[in-house]
Amino acid sequence: MSYDPVPELGDMPEFGMMFKLDANYDRLTWYGLGPEETYADRKCGGKLGVYSNHVSDNLAKYLTPQECGGKCDVRWAKVTDVSGRGMMFIADSDMFVNVLPYTPHEMENASHTYELPPVHSTVVRLAKQQMGVGGDDSWGAKVLQPFHIDVSKPLEFKFSFKGV
Repeated sequence: MSYDPVPELGDMPEFGMMFKLDANYDRLTWYGLGPEETYADRKCGGKLGVYSNHVSDNLAKYLTPQECGGKCDVRWAKVTDVSGRGMMFIADSDMFVNVLPYTPHEMENASHTYELPPVHSTVVRLAKQQMGVGGDDSWGAKVLQPFHIDVSKPLEFKFSFKGV
């Protein structure tokens, strides 16, 4: 995918794509930073390695459902079912990966975890980049400039996928 600069465009939170798999594909294995979530401005606690978990484990236990479960500097990721069948994703360069049982829209529209809808799919988001989460203080500080996506230049994201 590619992006040509648009002068009127403000911040771009993420440059990538999202799609759904059947909810039975509920296991994630990745080679990247982990084992916990990492973001552009929250990578210091992550260690490079191969990690595995259930997709539901990526849903952080925050008081209010919100962005969570991101994986930075991912070289490859597999989303599989209990038998190990599924999809493998490989990027030309490091990518941001997020695999959850809910879409960002579903999470944004729930004030509490019990308001999330029943799980019907596994939501896979692959991105060249996601901006940082900000909040360097407890009063809602904005994302620092080095962790924004530079939308003044063309962007390109290439990845491949195959069945496993």
